[in-house]
Amino acid sequence: MSDRQADSAGQFALNLLSGADDKLHGLDWYPIVKKEFADTVRTRALLLLTGLFLTLFVLPLAITLYTGLGGDAAAAVTALVQGLAVRLLSVIVPISAIALTYAAISGERQRGSLKILLSLPYTRRDVVVGKLFGRFFALAAPLVGTLLLQVLVVLPEAESGFQARTVVVLIGLTLLLALSFVGFTLGASAATSTTRRSLITAGGVWVYLFALWNSVSSGVGGLLRDRTGLDEELTLKIELFVKLLNPTQAYQTLLQSLGSADVTVAQARASMFGSIFGGQSSLIRQQAAAQTLSESVPWYLSDPVAVVVLLGWCVVPVVIGYGLFARADL
Repeated sequence: MSDRQADSAGQFALNLLSGADDKLHGLDWYPIVKKEFADTVRTRALLLLTGLFLTLFVLPLAITLYTGLGGDAAAAVTALVQGLAVRLLSVIVPISAIALTYAAISGERQRGSLKILLSLPYTRRDVVVGKLFGRFFALAAPLVGTLLLQVLVVLPEAESGFQARTVVVLIGLTLLLALSFVGFTLGASAATSTTRRSLITAGGVWVYLFALWNSVSSGVGGLLRDRTGLDEELTLKIELFVKLLNPTQAYQTLLQSLGSADVTVAQARASMFGSIFGGQSSLIRQQAAAQTLSESVPWYLSDPVAVVVLLGWCVVPVVIGYGLFARADL
């Protein structure tokens, strides 16, 4: 490509971005998105999160591949969509979303600056939508950068074992998980009047999802087996559906079914019974679920339903939080 062609391509890209920005400015909430993004990316919290992402997800791969202290390239590629790396993402991404979002509305409401913002030509809906996308894009930027850097680290050693599909699925689903928890936390921030309450609400629900949800789903399965006449196969499917309603479980199982050609949907859903604390009983139920689903996977355990679960954890809390925020006396 000549210098003139490069300049023409660069100018075309700038014109395209400028045109898109001008069109988006027609949306009442778009200036709030830009302000929230700019304010958030300048914070020390985002800088610390970026350093944490690099330390947890890029440095171990570099050590594995280039120092001789770890495994081989195939193991590094597998780590992108399976094992400890995915479990870390399903923990770190929600915590990061909560840390960046819990004070988005309640903080301004507590300081009194929200009244100033609403004195400008913005409605409360504009504030909620603008802060939702502004905080999401601020979190998405270091996430995407880290995941792409992972690829750059792995690519020279991956050879034929590397698949572009793996990266696309990983980035897309991780962003969807981030959007779920940004939306959920923003709903809590909109519904409460202080940062302490919004943090307790969002953090408390996350702890429940992380530490207690599997116990609840197991309890539902046990109750159905002991108190109803349902057969074991249907009980297993219902228990799996309850597990799938957990957004982090939905994220992990989608990564397995969509990110790896070697894992079927049935195997991915059955793996939700797997747990480092589950012991032999979890392994037995996982094998039984895989056998039960091998013939057909019911629609309520399908990939589209898992995606809807992730989107629902964003949309429903935002709608509820906005409803409370719209009626609140500031």
